Amino acid sequence: MITAFVHIQTVPSATSQVASQLAKIEGVAEVYSVTGEWDIIAIVRLPDYEQLARTVPDQIGATAGIVRTSTVLAFRSYTKEDIAATWDIGLS
Repeated sequence: MITAFVHIQTVPSATSQVASQLAKIEGVAEVYSVTGEWDIIAIVRLPDYEQLARTVPDQIGATAGIVRTSTVLAFRSYTKEDIAATWDIGLS
């Protein structure tokens, strides 16, 4: 599974509407409004790079109200759930 973090700048009055639209896109797992340079961060999880390469520009980037995006790919996850799964031998 490929995980990407899409940083999104919106037209100032459109942040809530854009966030709602993004949440409906297949592969968009989470959407957050944030402070700072970006208005929204969307966490995208898709099975392969080909789907990611279509979803980010064709669906996310084409959403009305988005000014620009920047995408960052995750190499590894260090969440508690992932660490626990690494050491799980299935005896529970």
